[in-house]
Amino acid sequence: MCRFLLYCSATFLCLFVFISCKTANTEIPEAGVSFQLNQQRQKSISGIEYTLELDIPKVKSEAIKGKEIVSFALTDISKPVVLDFTADSSHLLSVKIKGEEADYQFENGHIVLAESSLQKGRNEIEINFVAGDMSLNRSDDYLYTLFVPDRASSCFPLFDQPNLKAVYTFSLKTPAEWEAVANGALLNQTTEGKKKVYHFAKTQPISSYLFAFAAGKFFKTTETVKGREMTMYYRETDAGKVAKNRTEVFRLHAESLAWLEDYTSIKYPFDKFDFALIPSFQYGGMEHPGAVFYNESALFLDENASVNKKMARASVIAHESAHMWFGDLVTMDWFNDVWLKEVFANFMAAKIVHPSFPEINHDLRFLLAHYPAAYEVDRTAGTNPILQDLGNMRNAGTLYGAIIYQKAPIVMRQLERKIGEKLMRESLAEYLKKFFFGNARWDDLIGIIDSKTPLNITEWSNVWVKTSGMPEYNLLSENGPLSIQQATDSVSARIWQQSLHARWKKDDTYSESSLNLVNAKPLLVSGSKAMVFPNSSGVGYGYFRMDTLSRNYFIRHYYDKSEAGMDDPVFRGAMLVNIWEAFLRSDGAEPEVMITAISDMLVKEDNPLLTDYLLGNLHSLWWNFISDTNRQGLQEYMETLLWKRLTTIPDKGIKTSYFKAFKNVVRTADGLAKLENLWNDKLKVKDLVLSEDDKIGLACELVLKGGDQYNRILEKQLGETKNPDRKAKLKFVVPALSNDQTQRDAFFESLKLEENREKEAWVLEGLSYLHHPLRQQSAVKYLKPSLDMLQEIQLTGDIFFPTRWTNTTFAGHSGAEAQKVAQTFLSEHPDYPYYLRNKILQATDMLDRSVKLKR
Repeated sequence: MCRFLLYCSATFLCLFVFISCKTANTEIPEAGVSFQLNQQRQKSISGIEYTLELDIPKVKSEAIKGKEIVSFALTDISKPVVLDFTADSSHLLSVKIKGEEADYQFENGHIVLAESSLQKGRNEIEINFVAGDMSLNRSDDYLYTLFVPDRASSCFPLFDQPNLKAVYTFSLKTPAEWEAVANGALLNQTTEGKKKVYHFAKTQPISSYLFAFAAGKFFKTTETVKGREMTMYYRETDAGKVAKNRTEVFRLHAESLAWLEDYTSIKYPFDKFDFALIPSFQYGGMEHPGAVFYNESALFLDENASVNKKMARASVIAHESAHMWFGDLVTMDWFNDVWLKEVFANFMAAKIVHPSFPEINHDLRFLLAHYPAAYEVDRTAGTNPILQDLGNMRNAGTLYGAIIYQKAPIVMRQLERKIGEKLMRESLAEYLKKFFFGNARWDDLIGIIDSKTPLNITEWSNVWVKTSGMPEYNLLSENGPLSIQQATDSVSARIWQQSLHARWKKDDTYSESSLNLVNAKPLLVSGSKAMVFPNSSGVGYGYFRMDTLSRNYFIRHYYDKSEAGMDDPVFRGAMLVNIWEAFLRSDGAEPEVMITAISDMLVKEDNPLLTDYLLGNLHSLWWNFISDTNRQGLQEYMETLLWKRLTTIPDKGIKTSYFKAFKNVVRTADGLAKLENLWNDKLKVKDLVLSEDDKIGLACELVLKGGDQYNRILEKQLGETKNPDRKAKLKFVVPALSNDQTQRDAFFESLKLEENREKEAWVLEGLSYLHHPLRQQSAVKYLKPSLDMLQEIQLTGDIFFPTRWTNTTFAGHSGAEAQKVAQTFLSEHPDYPYYLRNKILQATDMLDRSVKLKR
């Protein structure tokens, strides 16, 4: 008996050790969602449903408790099932299957469920947890989620990858005075003690990054336009401003959705359409189906908003509406194709918006909205292809940038020109129907197009989409006809297939040349010496070199209506882009000569888009490329020029642009006095209406430029600011404005704590004051610590924050000392993450060029 018990005990011990070892040896996935984990789960898991409940306390510092049921079908039980939950281990309270505690491990942000706990077919897991705060964007009286690209798992446990779409049944408890909105339609609203309980309907299948809700002290208003009911949630306290914008905001949404239904032949695919306007929202908008979020200032425009601002509002509304089909209905399979949803949204937005703004030259707007920003990245050593590799979802946020948002639409427009609008529309319709409520890749669309045309679109795509950089074109005249030819490409002799155009002048005659480039053939321009203006249509993408004679002739005769074609704003815009590119590549005029040239052209220009472009280049020249001594010498001249244009230009939108430019360059006592008198309403400029934001900006500029004597204005502005969100933002940035170095140092030190970086827009504004060009010497010491923080910024911030952090940090610097800090950092970190290394190279490219040109 004893021997038998001893034997049984030994056997049990062996089994225990065996089972423990098996559990201990279970392979724990790396942090984040790797491509391997993504593939494994996609093959074995389907039919996912989440029933989720969250309880929001009234006090921001208190934890949000949650519980959920995760239901899914499983085909492979040979491996553990991995859920993602990137909160602290203390936040996971219990995991149960069939009412019993489940066998699981919780490491690297993953809940790993043992195979023995699961079964083939349907499984249900019950989880109690404390929600993580990282992506809940909590303020004292409101919060909103932002889960793109992989941040849903920072809030609650789930399968956080785009190709595991799921349906969500969501309930939310909030303080009694709060409103709430989520993806699903509101089924009912009840009261439980001092709380409201919102029960939302089950959603259609959506990707995890698209699940969303907002709750708090929001106003709301509902309208029905063209038979579609929509509710708008907002925080703006200026009732007059809301009233002036409300009807237009609803109309733009209704028209965008109706246009997309017609273009795609697919009805709006989700149950309802609501949207929330959020102060200091991190993006222009976010396309959550049923609950689109916007930056409030992008939709509630000031009284004197320019046509550019109005069109930007229409564009962002059209962009987010287009995402309902392109991104939400059909979603990229893996986040390396994130550009796919963005390019389609931009592509459709342009088609939607253009007819409503006949006064805008849309070819010019496309040129200036996309090409300069794309070149800003593509000319750098840190450029990247449109379609990038992605090994882990935790790095997905670093894929975003100008290449996705600005270059990709250029490439998509070239594709449509190449295959025609009819074939493009047919291909997109087939794409949407084939992958309805599913996932797709760029190559899936290319396959559809290639099946419909004899053109080799795959070959074209391999260069434009899957390789990085931009082509360069030289003007050749070696004892023969003038021609424009692509320079030798360093990457496998690529040919960038595209249409090239040039205008050229010989004697008094202008001529045009064009070529659909599919090989290394040059574009013939003329048979002998002439002035040549390459890329005259503004359609071609790349660096188009101009000879000095042609460049100077264009500047000298800018907008001379006796010159054929000079009244064409697209031609003027294309040449201005060429000239600016040449300057940045040390292939053009000296900085001081450029300032004079731009000043002369501004006086002749009446197009608001070209005016804004010229003023942007002037800003860069003024603060980054000329010496302090030369700037001082030009100070009075520049203030006089800008003030005269501000006070005499009749166009209200252009007037606003000159107001901002004048405010930006002011240094003289007379200029500061003008700013103060504008702020206190002692000075009025006809048709210049200043908003509360404008007044705040004036107060900040006065303290920055004029010193402590203007602190009284800042204090008064704080007291007079009515909107609580704007007031809170101003309080946050005041230390960064201070003329006391110790206060600025303390502000920067505070940013090392994650909780002080929650309001990213506030942080970026504070950084812009810390690193203002006038303070760059005292701010050099912040550069190295800012770079040291970048990896943490990437892990804790939203998708655009790493790029904006580095760009804002280096934007005000133009000296060799700052350049050395960046170069030393990169050389001392040879194994630094590739994506973030590129962000640094992109952010410091203008710094490198300014140092070189100043020499």
